[in-house]
Amino acid sequence: MLIYVHGYNMGFEEAALRTAQLSYDLKFPGIAFFYSWPSANRVRAYLQDEETARLCEGVFESLIKEISALPVDAIYIVAHSMGNRIVGHGLQAYVEKGNDTKHIKELLLAAPDINADLFKTAIAPRLAQMQNTRTTIYASSWDIALMASKVVHGFRRVGESSGGVLVYKGLDTVDASEASSSTRNFGHSYLVDSASVLKDLHAVIASSLAAKARGLTQMGTAPDLYWQLR
Repeated sequence: MLIYVHGYNMGFEEAALRTAQLSYDLKFPGIAFFYSWPSANRVRAYLQDEETARLCEGVFESLIKEISALPVDAIYIVAHSMGNRIVGHGLQAYVEKGNDTKHIKELLLAAPDINADLFKTAIAPRLAQMQNTRTTIYASSWDIALMASKVVHGFRRVGESSGGVLVYKGLDTVDASEASSSTRNFGHSYLVDSASVLKDLHAVIASSLAAKARGLTQMGTAPDLYWQLR
């Protein structure tokens, strides 16, 4: 099962379209599913969407518990932008309660609009504890939307790499800067409009390939190593 969780300023219809597009582009062989949290679907409703996303974390936690009880062999979660807060905090609580995560094979966090310090101290440690789950973060230094979010909040965002790529032991971070463009949706939609990113996602989901086997270049200095996608 492929589960897509959308970000800020996205209504039900567009979320459904994005899910269908992802399923088609990735040639996903299973069931494509999406969690459409009630975004206000307005550009100027960013703060409202933040509050709504916070309220939806518990719902997503319950959703994962229900889906994990189904006869599904593998669950692949793809979150975008603000949707990463729902997924991140939802799974944080899910893991802290001792729930089994063995069916969640891949967790793909694209352009996460999350406070980087909060992520490293509260969310990442729990994600690293997930059994049989590989977590991959996609970030870009061309993501103007997340640059704006950093200015608004006064804190660095996980998916914005212009000040350095965030890394955490046990999680894979992919710098997708060279595969994204600031001219398309302020550099924030490379999850669905970059052929290179979609190709990498397909290699992760369809073949379970590690970063090196996918042709990515290792960057950084140990222990702060990450991967570069071209």
